[in-house]
Amino acid sequence: MRICITRTEKHAYSETFIRDQINGFKSLCKTYSLFDGRYPERMENGNLLSPWPFWILHKVAKGLVGRNNFFSNYGMKRFLKQNNIDIILANYGMSASHMVPPAKSMNIPLMVIFHGHDATDKKLLNQYKNKYQSLFNYASSIIVVSQDMKFSLIDLGANKEKIHVVPCGVDTSKFLYNRESIHPKTFIAVGRLIPKKGPLYTIRAFNQVLQKHPDAKLIFVGNKTGLYDECQKLIAELKIEKSVTFTGILNQKEISEIMSTSMAFVQHSITAPNGDMEGSPVSIMEASSSGLPIISTKHGGIKELVIHNKTGFLVAEKDEDEMAKYMLKFCEDTELAKSMGIEGRKHIQHNYEQSNQIRKLYELALQIAENEYNFPKN
Repeated sequence: MRICITRTEKHAYSETFIRDQINGFKSLCKTYSLFDGRYPERMENGNLLSPWPFWILHKVAKGLVGRNNFFSNYGMKRFLKQNNIDIILANYGMSASHMVPPAKSMNIPLMVIFHGHDATDKKLLNQYKNKYQSLFNYASSIIVVSQDMKFSLIDLGANKEKIHVVPCGVDTSKFLYNRESIHPKTFIAVGRLIPKKGPLYTIRAFNQVLQKHPDAKLIFVGNKTGLYDECQKLIAELKIEKSVTFTGILNQKEISEIMSTSMAFVQHSITAPNGDMEGSPVSIMEASSSGLPIISTKHGGIKELVIHNKTGFLVAEKDEDEMAKYMLKFCEDTELAKSMGIEGRKHIQHNYEQSNQIRKLYELALQIAENEYNFPKN
């Protein structure tokens, strides 16, 4: 089987899971990958799919008609044909919808993975309304990362028989597991400072913790963009600058090292004003892999990643008081934090080990290819 995997960016720091997905497939079958935009324009080596004259004509024509055209599809179709691609796996609904015309014209089956905002952002859903209907009709398989997302896509018109719930998973071996070296009263949050991550709610809940435990610490790992200025303003108003740290972007090894010494992971995810919701946050899986108990919200796929009262605690969206209560609980009972962290790691290893999740995608792709081309089973 020869598969082509598409993604919008090659080195997005928040999308290590897609790079892991591609590498995982490479160990199972002949794998090609494309990137650079919702309708990918480049091969893995960075070369354009289309010759320069066609690429320029594509840009001109798209500027005039506002959509992809013959010149847009030329390079893609040539690539798919030259490499005898048997099946396409597109990451994100937007990208997959742009892949429908070339895939359909060449009778190549298409799989799509929805990850989060591509299934919930109101503006995006309105913009892609017609394209998504074409995608739902043509796609051989629609993969989502949570049960909530499954129901959202059904509401949008997707055939429930085509939908498979397969969270991306995490390689637990990459995360240090040593609960004897933790720093008590140290909380960590990892992710972009955007509305759906709810960093302002986390900060206000943490401020309540400081009233009883002034030596507590909160560490934010991620890009200093989005709501960063609002976070800094709130921290200054609360006068807790010495208790909150923003590290900026860190690599996976550095994140693992900080997690190994933290007491608990916190993330107050909410439905953003634009409708944007979480899928199944990789950062929560990574934290649980490190043996950290989780304090988060009853939101999206988090309800499946975290078992309330066993691997962590879940609160209603925007309930800062309840979040603070559980943060205080861990401050006052580190043994509880350790025991819940142990259960969390077991839960991730059993249900979300990355190699197993990639294998599920591979088996699904192989099944589709077998039905289409009568491939022999491995």
